[in-house]
Amino acid sequence: MEVLALIPNQYGHAPGQRSSIELWETVLSPVGINIHYAPFETQRLHEVLYSSGHYVTKVGEMIRAYIERIKLLGDLSRFDAVFVYREAALLGPAFLEKMVARRGVPIIYQLDDPLFVPYTSPSNGYLSYLKFFGKIADICRLAKVVMVNSSQIREYVSEYNQNIWQVPSVVDTRQYVFRPELLEQKPDKVCIGWSGSPTTIGNIRVIARALRQLAQEVDHRVYLIGGTEFDLPGVDYVAQKWSAATEVEDLRKMQVGMVPLPINEWNKRKFYMKTAQYMALGIPPVAAPLGSNPEVIEHGVTGFIARSDEEWVKYLGLLIKDHELRVRMSHAAAAAAKEKYSLAGNTEKIIEAFRAALK
Repeated sequence: MEVLALIPNQYGHAPGQRSSIELWETVLSPVGINIHYAPFETQRLHEVLYSSGHYVTKVGEMIRAYIERIKLLGDLSRFDAVFVYREAALLGPAFLEKMVARRGVPIIYQLDDPLFVPYTSPSNGYLSYLKFFGKIADICRLAKVVMVNSSQIREYVSEYNQNIWQVPSVVDTRQYVFRPELLEQKPDKVCIGWSGSPTTIGNIRVIARALRQLAQEVDHRVYLIGGTEFDLPGVDYVAQKWSAATEVEDLRKMQVGMVPLPINEWNKRKFYMKTAQYMALGIPPVAAPLGSNPEVIEHGVTGFIARSDEEWVKYLGLLIKDHELRVRMSHAAAAAAKEKYSLAGNTEKIIEAFRAALK
């Protein structure tokens, strides 16, 4: 089975692609499902897309990429199916997906973020609305198979397509390896941590008041990944920029992981990969009750769901003070992640979803 993969970003650079199709390829290829990648993003567009300004360059590179896409889709005779990750083009309506459908080639569509919810990109402002948020429904209708990673997104897709395969965003357990021997080392100060990106730094400020109160009640360390300035007055923390090369070892410095989130329509529907990554490493998470978190976390067993500042203080405090509780939750979290959110735990479903496109 030869599959053309229309991916929005350059190979190896986007977290969503890395934890889905790029990782899935390692189990698809051995069973004869061969992936041929075609990123929409040019190298130059990749360099400027997520930085402010450069609008002329962005528009020019978008047009160039769109033209190359049209040329590519002119002849699909050597492919059995076309895999679309999120969207065939970063801007515009579902024109390219309709080109594929008109040629009679089945579409396998992966939707792992609530792209149907309008949003404004911090780096591209109102250019974001050129993404045509309504096209997601069109792509779902055109697809032979739709792969989703959360119940919330499944509910949306079910209005337009019934051949839905729910496969969570998976953790690469070749890198995210649980090391139980580390739990034997009782730290002088327990480290609670958060990991994100410069665009999500504001998330940790959602619990700024809780972190200040926690600092008054129990001794601990705070470690933040994703930037250097977090604007958290009254909170003593160590911070660093995110690095793919050191991510796993950086996360291992934490004994407790935090997933605070502002309440909005996007966050209500998103799958939180960071929660699964914490758990795979045996880091019990405390998380907001949004998106996939209530499904991924078994409250009181693999982590905690915190619904208020008071609960953030309570659950973080429990995990800081109770070493045995942390160890117990660490083992339970790692076991759950391996069973439900690893590649091995989802291999059969991934393969069958691709094969379903030809039935």
